[in-house]
Amino acid sequence: MQRVPLLPMAVAMMVGIAVSHAALLPIWVWAVVMGVAALAGGLLTILKKREFRVALTLLLTLTFVAIGALRILPDDAQYDPRHWTHLVQQPSFLTLRLTETPTPRERSWKTEAEVLSVDSLEAHGTLHLFLRKDSTAATLHYGDTLPLHGYADTTRGTLYVTSDHYLIAGHDSTSPRAHCEAMRMKLLRRMQHGPLEHRHAGVAEAMTLGWRGDLEPDLQAQFRAAGIMHLLCVSGLHVGLLAVMVGGLFLWLGEERRGRILRGSLQLLVLWGFALLTGLAPATVRAALMFSLFIISHMMGRRTDSLNLLSLAAIVMLMVDPLLLFNTGWQLSFCAVAGILLARPAIQLFHNPFWQTASVCLAATLATLPVILSSFHTFQPYFLIANIIIVPLAALILVLSLLYMLLPCPLFASPLWWLLESSDRLTGAISRLPGATINNIEISPIGTMFLTVAIFFILFAINAALHRYNQRKNLPLC
Repeated sequence: MQRVPLLPMAVAMMVGIAVSHAALLPIWVWAVVMGVAALAGGLLTILKKREFRVALTLLLTLTFVAIGALRILPDDAQYDPRHWTHLVQQPSFLTLRLTETPTPRERSWKTEAEVLSVDSLEAHGTLHLFLRKDSTAATLHYGDTLPLHGYADTTRGTLYVTSDHYLIAGHDSTSPRAHCEAMRMKLLRRMQHGPLEHRHAGVAEAMTLGWRGDLEPDLQAQFRAAGIMHLLCVSGLHVGLLAVMVGGLFLWLGEERRGRILRGSLQLLVLWGFALLTGLAPATVRAALMFSLFIISHMMGRRTDSLNLLSLAAIVMLMVDPLLLFNTGWQLSFCAVAGILLARPAIQLFHNPFWQTASVCLAATLATLPVILSSFHTFQPYFLIANIIIVPLAALILVLSLLYMLLPCPLFASPLWWLLESSDRLTGAISRLPGATINNIEISPIGTMFLTVAIFFILFAINAALHRYNQRKNLPLC
Protein backbone atom coordinates (compact mmCIF):
# COMPACT_ATOMS: atom_id res chain seq x y z
CA MET A 1 0.00 0.00 0.00
CA GLN A 2 3.00 2.31 0.42
CA ARG A 3 3.31 2.48 -3.41
CA VAL A 4 -0.34 3.47 -3.83
CA PRO A 5 -1.36 5.57 -0.80
CA LEU A 6 -4.33 7.10 -2.65
CA LEU A 7 -5.96 3.75 -3.42
CA PRO A 8 -7.20 3.10 0.16
CA MET A 9 -8.50 6.68 0.27
CA ALA A 10 -10.48 6.20 -2.95
CA VAL A 11 -11.91 2.90 -1.71
CA ALA A 12 -12.80 4.49 1.65
CA MET A 13 -14.63 7.30 -0.15
CA MET A 14 -16.60 4.75 -2.20
CA VAL A 15 -17.51 2.88 0.98
CA GLY A 16 -18.74 6.09 2.60
CA ILE A 17 -20.90 6.94 -0.43
CA ALA A 18 -22.35 3.42 -0.62
CA VAL A 19 -23.07 3.16 3.13
CA SER A 20 -24.65 6.61 3.28
CA HIS A 21 -26.83 5.80 0.26
CA ALA A 22 -27.92 2.39 1.55
CA ALA A 23 -28.21 2.93 5.30
CA LEU A 24 -29.89 6.36 5.40
CA LEU A 25 -27.80 7.29 8.43
CA PRO A 26 -28.40 10.78 9.87
CA ILE A 27 -25.80 13.46 9.49
CA TRP A 28 -24.78 13.34 13.17
CA VAL A 29 -23.41 9.82 12.67
CA TRP A 30 -20.94 11.11 10.12
CA ALA A 31 -20.13 14.03 12.40
CA VAL A 32 -19.16 11.46 15.05
CA VAL A 33 -16.97 9.66 12.49
CA MET A 34 -15.21 12.94 11.70
CA GLY A 35 -14.79 13.54 15.44
CA VAL A 36 -13.17 10.13 15.90
CA ALA A 37 -10.86 10.91 12.99
CA ALA A 38 -9.91 14.24 14.58
CA LEU A 39 -9.28 12.51 17.93
CA ALA A 40 -7.05 9.98 16.21
CA GLY A 41 -5.15 12.86 14.64
CA GLY A 42 -4.61 14.42 18.07
CA LEU A 43 -3.09 11.20 19.34
CA LEU A 44 -0.55 11.07 16.54
CA THR A 45 1.89 13.34 18.38
CA ILE A 46 2.32 10.97 21.33
CA LEU A 47 2.73 7.71 19.37
CA LYS A 48 5.88 6.04 18.14
CA LYS A 49 6.87 6.04 14.48
CA ARG A 50 5.36 2.67 13.54
CA GLU A 51 2.16 3.41 15.44
CA PHE A 52 2.15 6.84 13.83
CA ARG A 53 1.81 5.28 10.37
CA VAL A 54 -0.98 2.98 11.51
CA ALA A 55 -2.84 5.84 13.17
CA LEU A 56 -2.34 8.09 10.14
CA THR A 57 -3.79 5.41 7.84
CA LEU A 58 -6.76 5.02 10.18
CA LEU A 59 -7.24 8.79 10.32
CA LEU A 60 -7.22 9.22 6.54
CA THR A 61 -9.46 6.20 6.00
CA LEU A 62 -12.11 7.42 8.43
CA THR A 63 -11.85 10.94 7.01
CA PHE A 64 -12.48 9.79 3.43
CA VAL A 65 -15.34 7.52 4.54
CA ALA A 66 -16.97 10.54 6.18
CA ILE A 67 -16.19 12.80 3.18
CA GLY A 68 -17.87 10.34 0.82
CA ALA A 69 -20.89 9.96 3.11
CA LEU A 70 -21.34 13.70 3.57
CA ARG A 71 -20.71 14.52 -0.09
CA ILE A 72 -23.59 12.39 -1.35
CA LEU A 73 -26.16 13.96 0.99
CA PRO A 74 -26.98 16.99 -1.22
CA ASP A 75 -27.19 14.87 -4.41
CA ASP A 76 -28.98 11.74 -3.20
CA ALA A 77 -32.70 11.70 -3.94
CA GLN A 78 -33.35 10.11 -0.55
CA TYR A 79 -32.11 13.25 1.25
CA ASP A 80 -33.41 15.90 -1.17
CA PRO A 81 -37.04 16.90 -0.48
CA ARG A 82 -37.09 18.75 -3.80
CA HIS A 83 -36.12 15.73 -5.85
CA TRP A 84 -38.74 15.06 -8.51
CA THR A 85 -39.44 11.52 -7.19
CA HIS A 86 -40.91 13.07 -4.00
CA LEU A 87 -43.10 15.60 -5.84
CA VAL A 88 -44.51 13.70 -8.78
CA GLN A 89 -48.14 12.60 -9.02
CA GLN A 90 -49.75 10.36 -11.65
CA PRO A 91 -49.92 11.86 -14.20
CA SER A 92 -47.84 14.99 -13.68
CA PHE A 93 -46.89 18.14 -15.54
CA LEU A 94 -43.09 18.42 -15.68
CA THR A 95 -40.70 20.93 -17.18
CA LEU A 96 -37.54 19.24 -18.48
CA ARG A 97 -34.26 20.24 -20.09
CA LEU A 98 -32.77 17.63 -22.41
CA THR A 99 -29.21 16.68 -21.49
CA GLU A 100 -28.64 14.68 -24.69
CA THR A 101 -30.09 14.50 -28.19
CA PRO A 102 -32.89 11.87 -28.44
CA THR A 103 -31.90 8.60 -30.16
CA PRO A 104 -34.37 6.25 -31.90
CA ARG A 105 -35.14 2.84 -30.45
CA GLU A 106 -37.35 0.03 -31.70
CA ARG A 107 -40.62 1.56 -30.46
CA SER A 108 -39.67 4.95 -29.06
CA TRP A 109 -37.16 7.78 -28.84
CA LYS A 110 -34.96 7.78 -25.72
CA THR A 111 -33.08 10.62 -24.07
CA GLU A 112 -31.92 11.93 -20.69
CA ALA A 113 -33.40 15.04 -19.13
CA GLU A 114 -32.92 17.31 -16.12
CA VAL A 115 -36.12 18.02 -14.18
CA LEU A 116 -36.70 21.74 -13.59
CA SER A 117 -40.19 21.65 -12.07
CA VAL A 118 -43.05 19.31 -11.20
CA ASP A 119 -46.60 20.74 -11.23
CA SER A 120 -45.13 24.28 -11.06
CA LEU A 121 -42.93 23.39 -8.05
CA GLU A 122 -39.16 23.71 -8.36
CA ALA A 123 -37.57 20.26 -8.63
CA HIS A 124 -34.15 18.60 -8.94
CA GLY A 125 -32.84 15.38 -10.44
CA THR A 126 -32.63 13.64 -13.80
CA LEU A 127 -34.69 10.96 -15.53
CA HIS A 128 -34.84 8.74 -18.63
CA LEU A 129 -37.36 10.17 -21.10
CA PHE A 130 -39.19 7.96 -23.61
CA LEU A 131 -41.16 9.57 -26.45
CA ARG A 132 -43.48 8.00 -29.01
CA LYS A 133 -41.78 6.86 -32.23
CA ASP A 134 -44.39 8.56 -34.43
CA SER A 135 -44.01 11.89 -32.66
CA THR A 136 -41.95 14.99 -33.46
CA ALA A 137 -39.15 13.76 -31.18
CA ALA A 138 -36.78 13.67 -34.16
CA THR A 139 -36.76 17.48 -34.15
CA LEU A 140 -35.56 17.76 -30.53
CA HIS A 141 -31.95 18.48 -29.60
CA TYR A 142 -29.70 18.78 -26.59
CA GLY A 143 -30.60 21.80 -24.45
CA ASP A 144 -34.29 22.00 -25.41
CA THR A 145 -36.63 22.90 -22.54
CA LEU A 146 -39.94 21.02 -22.72
CA PRO A 147 -43.14 21.24 -20.66
CA LEU A 148 -44.55 17.67 -20.73
CA HIS A 149 -47.51 15.78 -19.32
CA GLY A 150 -47.00 12.09 -18.66
CA TYR A 151 -46.61 9.13 -16.33
CA ALA A 152 -43.39 9.10 -14.33
CA ASP A 153 -41.97 5.93 -12.80
CA THR A 154 -40.21 6.96 -9.58
CA THR A 155 -38.68 3.50 -9.08
CA ARG A 156 -36.91 3.30 -12.43
CA GLY A 157 -36.49 7.04 -12.90
CA THR A 158 -38.34 7.11 -16.22
CA LEU A 159 -41.03 9.23 -17.86
CA TYR A 160 -43.23 7.90 -20.68
CA VAL A 161 -44.87 10.57 -22.83
CA THR A 162 -47.73 9.65 -25.16
CA SER A 163 -48.36 13.02 -26.82
CA ASP A 164 -47.32 13.52 -30.44
CA HIS A 165 -46.22 17.17 -30.43
CA TYR A 166 -44.13 19.26 -28.08
CA LEU A 167 -43.87 22.93 -27.34
CA ILE A 168 -40.21 23.87 -27.00
CA ALA A 169 -40.09 26.50 -24.25
CA GLY A 170 -36.39 27.24 -24.63
CA HIS A 171 -33.17 26.12 -26.28
CA ASP A 172 -29.53 26.17 -25.20
CA SER A 173 -27.41 27.36 -28.11
CA THR A 174 -24.57 29.14 -26.30
CA SER A 175 -22.96 26.64 -23.91
CA PRO A 176 -19.81 24.70 -24.96
CA ARG A 177 -21.74 21.42 -24.69
CA ALA A 178 -24.41 22.75 -27.08
CA HIS A 179 -21.77 23.73 -29.67
CA CYS A 180 -20.10 20.31 -29.33
CA GLU A 181 -23.42 18.53 -29.74
CA ALA A 182 -24.18 20.56 -32.87
CA MET A 183 -20.78 19.57 -34.30
CA ARG A 184 -21.49 15.93 -33.45
CA MET A 185 -24.82 16.00 -35.28
CA LYS A 186 -23.14 17.59 -38.33
CA LEU A 187 -20.56 14.79 -38.48
CA LEU A 188 -23.31 12.23 -37.97
CA ARG A 189 -25.26 13.54 -40.97
CA ARG A 190 -22.06 13.40 -43.02
CA MET A 191 -21.69 9.70 -42.22
CA GLN A 192 -25.40 8.99 -42.80
CA HIS A 193 -25.30 10.54 -46.27
CA GLY A 194 -22.00 8.90 -47.21
CA PRO A 195 -21.36 5.88 -49.44
CA LEU A 196 -21.43 3.29 -46.64
CA GLU A 197 -24.50 1.09 -46.45
CA HIS A 198 -26.79 1.65 -43.46
CA ARG A 199 -25.67 -1.49 -41.60
CA HIS A 200 -21.97 -0.56 -41.65
CA ALA A 201 -22.54 3.17 -41.15
CA GLY A 202 -24.44 2.40 -37.92
CA VAL A 203 -21.40 0.59 -36.48
CA ALA A 204 -19.02 3.40 -37.48
CA GLU A 205 -21.34 6.01 -35.90
CA ALA A 206 -21.57 4.04 -32.65
CA MET A 207 -17.81 3.45 -32.37
CA THR A 208 -16.86 7.02 -33.25
CA LEU A 209 -19.67 9.31 -32.06
CA GLY A 210 -21.51 7.11 -29.56
CA TRP A 211 -24.67 7.34 -31.73
CA ARG A 212 -26.54 4.03 -31.59
CA GLY A 213 -29.72 5.20 -33.28
CA ASP A 214 -28.78 3.65 -36.65
CA LEU A 215 -27.63 0.28 -35.30
CA GLU A 216 -29.66 -2.62 -36.62
CA PRO A 217 -31.14 -4.81 -33.83
CA ASP A 218 -29.61 -8.06 -35.14
CA LEU A 219 -26.19 -6.41 -35.30
CA GLN A 220 -26.45 -5.28 -31.67
CA ALA A 221 -27.44 -8.83 -30.67
CA GLN A 222 -24.49 -10.16 -32.66
CA PHE A 223 -21.97 -7.90 -30.88
CA ARG A 224 -23.58 -8.70 -27.52
CA ALA A 225 -23.38 -12.48 -28.08
CA ALA A 226 -19.72 -12.17 -29.06
CA GLY A 227 -18.92 -10.30 -25.81
CA ILE A 228 -17.79 -7.06 -27.49
CA MET A 229 -20.82 -4.83 -26.97
CA HIS A 230 -18.49 -2.35 -25.25
CA LEU A 231 -17.04 -1.47 -28.67
CA LEU A 232 -20.37 0.13 -29.63
CA CYS A 233 -20.26 2.53 -26.65
CA VAL A 234 -17.66 5.31 -26.69
CA SER A 235 -15.72 4.66 -23.50
CA GLY A 236 -12.28 4.37 -21.98
CA LEU A 237 -11.29 1.73 -24.54
CA HIS A 238 -11.75 4.15 -27.46
CA VAL A 239 -9.95 6.98 -25.65
CA GLY A 240 -7.13 4.61 -24.68
CA LEU A 241 -6.76 3.31 -28.23
CA LEU A 242 -6.42 6.86 -29.55
CA ALA A 243 -3.87 7.75 -26.86
CA VAL A 244 -1.78 4.65 -27.59
CA MET A 245 -1.89 5.15 -31.37
CA VAL A 246 -0.87 8.80 -31.16
CA GLY A 247 1.89 7.93 -28.71
CA GLY A 248 3.12 5.17 -31.02
CA LEU A 249 3.13 7.44 -34.09
CA PHE A 250 5.36 9.96 -32.31
CA LEU A 251 7.74 7.59 -30.50
CA TRP A 252 10.49 8.97 -32.75
CA LEU A 253 10.39 12.16 -30.65
CA GLY A 254 12.29 10.24 -27.99
CA GLU A 255 12.05 10.07 -24.20
CA GLU A 256 13.90 13.28 -23.41
CA ARG A 257 11.96 16.07 -21.71
CA ARG A 258 11.19 18.03 -24.90
CA GLY A 259 10.08 14.91 -26.76
CA ARG A 260 7.84 13.76 -23.88
CA ILE A 261 6.18 17.17 -23.61
CA LEU A 262 5.54 17.43 -27.35
CA ARG A 263 4.20 13.88 -27.65
CA GLY A 264 2.04 14.27 -24.54
CA SER A 265 0.65 17.57 -25.81
CA LEU A 266 -0.36 15.91 -29.08
CA GLN A 267 -2.02 13.07 -27.16
CA LEU A 268 -3.96 15.51 -24.98
CA LEU A 269 -5.00 17.49 -28.06
CA VAL A 270 -6.34 14.35 -29.76
CA LEU A 271 -8.09 13.05 -26.62
CA TRP A 272 -9.95 16.24 -25.84
CA GLY A 273 -10.64 16.88 -29.51
CA PHE A 274 -12.27 13.45 -29.62
CA ALA A 275 -14.26 14.32 -26.48
CA LEU A 276 -15.49 17.49 -28.23
CA LEU A 277 -16.47 15.54 -31.36
CA THR A 278 -18.54 13.12 -29.28
CA GLY A 279 -20.48 16.00 -27.75
CA LEU A 280 -18.61 15.97 -24.42
CA ALA A 281 -20.52 12.85 -23.39
CA PRO A 282 -19.96 12.17 -19.66
CA ALA A 283 -18.39 8.73 -20.24
CA THR A 284 -15.91 10.15 -22.75
CA VAL A 285 -15.00 13.07 -20.48
CA ARG A 286 -14.39 10.69 -17.57
CA ALA A 287 -12.11 8.52 -19.70
CA ALA A 288 -10.27 11.55 -21.11
CA LEU A 289 -9.68 12.83 -17.57
CA MET A 290 -8.24 9.50 -16.44
CA PHE A 291 -5.85 9.19 -19.38
CA SER A 292 -4.91 12.88 -19.19
CA LEU A 293 -3.56 12.32 -15.69
CA PHE A 294 -1.40 9.44 -16.95
CA ILE A 295 -0.12 11.50 -19.88
CA ILE A 296 0.66 14.59 -17.78
CA SER A 297 2.52 12.44 -15.25
CA HIS A 298 4.66 10.98 -18.05
CA MET A 299 5.27 14.45 -19.54
CA MET A 300 6.60 15.62 -16.17
CA GLY A 301 8.86 12.58 -15.93
CA ARG A 302 7.43 11.56 -12.58
CA ARG A 303 7.54 7.90 -11.55
CA THR A 304 4.04 8.01 -10.08
CA ASP A 305 2.25 4.69 -9.75
CA SER A 306 -0.60 4.49 -12.27
CA LEU A 307 -2.95 3.17 -9.57
CA ASN A 308 -2.35 6.40 -7.66
CA LEU A 309 -3.39 8.41 -10.70
CA LEU A 310 -6.47 6.25 -11.21
CA SER A 311 -7.37 6.69 -7.54
CA LEU A 312 -6.90 10.47 -7.80
CA ALA A 313 -9.18 10.54 -10.87
CA ALA A 314 -11.81 8.54 -8.98
CA ILE A 315 -11.64 10.86 -5.95
CA VAL A 316 -11.96 13.99 -8.13
CA MET A 317 -14.88 12.59 -10.14
CA LEU A 318 -16.74 11.34 -7.05
CA MET A 319 -16.28 14.69 -5.35
CA VAL A 320 -17.90 16.36 -8.38
CA ASP A 321 -20.68 13.76 -8.74
CA PRO A 322 -20.87 11.07 -6.01
CA LEU A 323 -23.76 9.33 -7.80
CA LEU A 324 -21.26 8.19 -10.44
CA LEU A 325 -20.49 5.33 -8.07
CA PHE A 326 -23.85 3.79 -9.02
CA ASN A 327 -23.42 4.43 -12.77
CA THR A 328 -22.78 1.15 -14.61
CA GLY A 329 -20.62 2.85 -17.24
CA TRP A 330 -18.40 4.43 -14.60
CA GLN A 331 -18.11 1.13 -12.73
CA LEU A 332 -17.08 -0.69 -15.90
CA SER A 333 -14.52 2.00 -16.84
CA PHE A 334 -12.96 2.18 -13.38
CA CYS A 335 -12.82 -1.61 -12.86
CA ALA A 336 -11.43 -2.27 -16.36
CA VAL A 337 -8.61 0.27 -15.99
CA ALA A 338 -7.85 -0.92 -12.44
CA GLY A 339 -7.70 -4.54 -13.61
CA ILE A 340 -5.33 -3.71 -16.48
CA LEU A 341 -3.05 -1.64 -14.23
CA LEU A 342 -2.91 -4.36 -11.57
CA ALA A 343 -2.15 -7.00 -14.20
CA ARG A 344 0.45 -4.87 -15.99
CA PRO A 345 3.50 -6.56 -14.37
CA ALA A 346 2.14 -9.93 -15.51
CA ILE A 347 1.30 -8.56 -18.98
CA GLN A 348 4.87 -7.28 -19.38
CA LEU A 349 6.19 -10.83 -18.94
CA PHE A 350 4.88 -11.56 -22.45
CA HIS A 351 6.90 -10.16 -25.34
CA ASN A 352 4.51 -11.39 -28.03
CA PRO A 353 1.89 -8.72 -29.01
CA PHE A 354 -0.75 -11.44 -29.38
CA TRP A 355 -0.35 -12.66 -25.80
CA GLN A 356 -0.11 -9.11 -24.48
CA THR A 357 -3.44 -8.25 -26.14
CA ALA A 358 -4.98 -11.45 -24.76
CA SER A 359 -3.71 -10.61 -21.25
CA VAL A 360 -5.12 -7.07 -21.38
CA CYS A 361 -8.53 -8.35 -22.51
CA LEU A 362 -8.52 -11.08 -19.85
CA ALA A 363 -7.56 -8.66 -17.05
CA ALA A 364 -10.21 -6.11 -18.07
CA THR A 365 -12.96 -8.72 -18.39
CA LEU A 366 -12.03 -10.41 -15.11
CA ALA A 367 -12.10 -7.07 -13.27
CA THR A 368 -15.47 -6.09 -14.76
CA LEU A 369 -17.05 -9.54 -14.34
CA PRO A 370 -18.96 -8.68 -11.10
CA VAL A 371 -20.46 -5.56 -12.71
CA ILE A 372 -21.43 -7.46 -15.87
CA LEU A 373 -23.06 -10.32 -13.95
CA SER A 374 -24.99 -8.06 -11.57
CA SER A 375 -26.10 -5.53 -14.21
CA PHE A 376 -26.72 -7.63 -17.33
CA HIS A 377 -27.08 -11.17 -15.90
CA THR A 378 -25.29 -12.67 -18.92
CA PHE A 379 -21.85 -14.04 -19.72
CA GLN A 380 -20.16 -14.65 -23.08
CA PRO A 381 -17.57 -17.48 -22.88
CA TYR A 382 -15.89 -16.51 -26.19
CA PHE A 383 -15.20 -12.91 -25.16
CA LEU A 384 -11.42 -13.42 -25.19
CA ILE A 385 -11.36 -14.71 -28.77
CA ALA A 386 -13.66 -11.90 -29.95
CA ASN A 387 -11.68 -9.15 -28.24
CA ILE A 388 -8.32 -10.35 -29.54
CA ILE A 389 -9.65 -10.44 -33.11
CA ILE A 390 -12.00 -7.44 -33.21
CA VAL A 391 -10.28 -4.83 -30.99
CA PRO A 392 -7.40 -4.21 -33.47
CA LEU A 393 -9.98 -3.83 -36.24
CA ALA A 394 -11.98 -1.46 -34.04
CA ALA A 395 -8.93 0.76 -33.57
CA LEU A 396 -8.52 1.10 -37.35
CA ILE A 397 -12.27 1.64 -37.81
CA LEU A 398 -12.19 4.43 -35.22
CA VAL A 399 -9.33 6.26 -36.95
CA LEU A 400 -10.69 5.86 -40.49
CA SER A 401 -14.21 6.89 -39.41
CA LEU A 402 -12.86 10.06 -37.79
CA LEU A 403 -10.81 10.87 -40.90
CA TYR A 404 -13.79 10.25 -43.17
CA MET A 405 -16.14 12.47 -41.14
CA LEU A 406 -13.63 15.28 -40.74
CA LEU A 407 -12.28 15.04 -44.32
CA PRO A 408 -15.03 13.37 -46.39
CA CYS A 409 -12.84 11.73 -49.01
CA PRO A 410 -13.69 8.54 -51.00
CA LEU A 411 -10.13 7.41 -50.33
CA PHE A 412 -11.12 6.49 -46.76
CA ALA A 413 -14.48 4.89 -47.63
CA SER A 414 -13.17 1.74 -49.34
CA PRO A 415 -10.81 0.50 -46.56
CA LEU A 416 -13.40 1.53 -43.95
CA TRP A 417 -16.05 -0.59 -45.71
CA TRP A 418 -13.65 -3.56 -45.83
CA LEU A 419 -12.88 -3.30 -42.10
CA LEU A 420 -16.56 -3.00 -41.16
CA GLU A 421 -17.52 -5.94 -43.40
CA SER A 422 -14.73 -8.06 -41.89
CA SER A 423 -15.75 -7.23 -38.33
CA ASP A 424 -19.39 -8.01 -39.20
CA ARG A 425 -18.52 -11.46 -40.56
CA LEU A 426 -16.10 -12.33 -37.75
CA THR A 427 -18.52 -11.17 -35.06
CA GLY A 428 -21.34 -13.13 -36.68
CA ALA A 429 -19.22 -16.29 -36.79
CA ILE A 430 -18.30 -16.00 -33.10
CA SER A 431 -21.87 -15.22 -32.02
CA ARG A 432 -23.12 -18.39 -33.75
CA LEU A 433 -20.76 -20.70 -31.87
CA PRO A 434 -22.48 -23.18 -29.50
CA GLY A 435 -23.12 -21.70 -26.04
CA ALA A 436 -22.06 -18.20 -27.10
CA THR A 437 -24.24 -16.61 -24.41
CA ILE A 438 -25.18 -17.81 -20.92
CA ASN A 439 -28.34 -16.00 -19.82
CA ASN A 440 -30.35 -15.50 -16.61
CA ILE A 441 -27.38 -15.39 -14.24
CA GLU A 442 -28.57 -14.23 -10.82
CA ILE A 443 -26.15 -12.83 -8.25
CA SER A 444 -27.06 -11.03 -5.02
CA PRO A 445 -25.50 -7.70 -3.96
CA ILE A 446 -23.56 -9.51 -1.22
CA GLY A 447 -22.37 -12.08 -3.75
CA THR A 448 -21.30 -9.26 -6.07
CA MET A 449 -19.35 -7.62 -3.25
CA PHE A 450 -17.52 -10.83 -2.27
CA LEU A 451 -16.74 -11.66 -5.91
CA THR A 452 -15.33 -8.15 -6.45
CA VAL A 453 -13.17 -8.36 -3.32
CA ALA A 454 -11.91 -11.83 -4.27
CA ILE A 455 -10.99 -10.86 -7.85
CA PHE A 456 -9.18 -7.66 -6.87
CA PHE A 457 -7.43 -9.42 -3.97
CA ILE A 458 -6.03 -11.96 -6.43
CA LEU A 459 -4.98 -9.26 -8.91
CA PHE A 460 -3.39 -7.15 -6.15
CA ALA A 461 -1.55 -10.19 -4.72
CA ILE A 462 -0.12 -11.03 -8.15
CA ASN A 463 0.87 -7.38 -8.68
CA ALA A 464 2.61 -7.17 -5.28
CA ALA A 465 4.44 -10.49 -5.78
CA LEU A 466 5.77 -9.50 -9.20
CA HIS A 467 6.74 -6.05 -7.90
CA ARG A 468 8.81 -7.64 -5.10
CA TYR A 469 10.36 -10.09 -7.57
CA ASN A 470 11.40 -7.28 -9.91
CA GLN A 471 12.86 -5.32 -7.00
CA ARG A 472 14.99 -8.30 -5.90
CA LYS A 473 16.07 -8.99 -9.48
CA ASN A 474 17.26 -5.41 -9.94
CA LEU A 475 19.18 -5.22 -6.65
CA PRO A 476 22.96 -4.81 -7.11
CA LEU A 477 25.05 -7.80 -6.11
CA CYS A 478 27.00 -7.38 -2.87
